[in-house]
Order: sequence, then structure tokens, then C-alpha cells
Amino acid sequence: MNKVKIVLYALIAIGFQVGLGYLTGKGQGGIGMLTFLIIMELDPNYSFTYLLEHKDKNKK
Repeated sequence: MNKVKIVLYALIAIGFQVGLGYLTGKGQGGIGMLTFLIIMELDPNYSFTYLLEHKDKNKK
């Protein structure tokens, strides 16, 4: 399920990037990655700040 969420977030970001590209008529390469990072940061299970704060607990 976790991998499915990440793929879904990536598809949302790509769709937003392509849609914005069609609307503006210009390439929107960086907006897809930015959207993906924002979505990941908003999800509490995948937040980069959460992972950095708890990195010692994740090590085996």
C-alpha cells in the first residue's frame, strides 16, 4: 500500500505538470518535482522532516 501511495502522488504531480504545460504552452519541468515534494511533505507518513527527526529509530 505504501508504494501505491507514492506512485499515486507521482501521477498527481505529473498530471499537474502536463496540465499546466498545456494551459501555458510552455514546458513546466520543475513544477512536477516541486508538487511531488509538497505532497510528500504534507503526508505525515512520508514527511521528510519526520524521517530526519526519527532517523535513529529507523536504523537496524
